[in-house]
Amino acid sequence: MGFLFDERYIHEFALFGWLHILILGLGAGSLVAMYYLRERLQRPTVGRIFRYSVASLLLVAELVFQVWTASLHGLRWTEVVPLGLCALNEWVTVVALFFDLKGVVKVILPWAFVGASLSFVVVDMGTSYAFPHFRFFHYFGIHWLFLVGCLYYLFTEKFRYTYRDLMRSAVWLGGVCLAVLAIDIAVGENFMFLRRWPEELDFVNQWLPFPVNTALLMLGVFILFHVFYLIFVIRRFDRPPGPAPALVVAVAVAVAPEPTGVALSES
Repeated sequence: MGFLFDERYIHEFALFGWLHILILGLGAGSLVAMYYLRERLQRPTVGRIFRYSVASLLLVAELVFQVWTASLHGLRWTEVVPLGLCALNEWVTVVALFFDLKGVVKVILPWAFVGASLSFVVVDMGTSYAFPHFRFFHYFGIHWLFLVGCLYYLFTEKFRYTYRDLMRSAVWLGGVCLAVLAIDIAVGENFMFLRRWPEELDFVNQWLPFPVNTALLMLGVFILFHVFYLIFVIRRFDRPPGPAPALVVAVAVAVAPEPTGVALSES
């Protein structure tokens, strides 16, 4: 297993290279497969195994990551304290899955979508490791796990998700961001990229310095909240089935065969 921590894989990951495109395709395909398997996940035993498995994998992967990073350059509080959006999602998801906290999942659902989707597209793993290094699996695996862990509740209809829930989640995230921004300014860090965008998008920091880049980031997150709602909620889970539209009824009547006037005798 030594190859998982072989430093020769350092700096070999290419943004939007063939490996990155493959990961994006596998991630999207897994969500589609999970949606079509939702009926099986609705079974209590299967759902319980799924929840505990995802939470356990998240926990083990993060603990191994912390031990590995500590062995490289010592234990850093900035890497231990979960003040990044994805780190916060990760730990909250672990607790929510173990204890089946549906109310908590409602709050972090759009957070998970935003954190995972941005992290999959704008890959920022600190030092860029390629397959098959552990950091490669950890980075993509962590984001995929907390996303599917939250979507499990939506796909299996454990609760009804509304637009009010989305706005409540946005308010919660706004409060968290204000608190984290205060910490960033106080200690000179950049948790949640609230002071500076990732290095891959540093041109934004050059054109729009702080706090304009922060406001633009928050606007982008708010837009992505609505993208999440349009993709995963509005057409499937938000509205109960209602009466058929008048146009559909009219077409059904028009194409229905006329009665022949012949009565069928009872047997």
